[in-house]
Amino acid sequence: MDPDANLAEQQRLTRRMLTAYFDHDPSNEDPGNGIDQDDAARLCELVHALDTWISQGGFLPRAWQKARV
Repeated sequence: MDPDANLAEQQRLTRRMLTAYFDHDPSNEDPGNGIDQDDAARLCELVHALDTWISQGGFLPRAWQKARV
């Protein structure tokens, strides 16, 4: 698994879902909250996969690693 690609996809989906949620007009005929359920499911898969990866000794995504001085 590539934790950097995983994190990048998580960030992309999160931005898209937050935009959909806050731009959603509840007065229209769509009773949902604007969030695509496939995006929500994919984000859950990615979070679980990254958690499993790290829990089993995998390295952190570069963005989460502390800079070495």
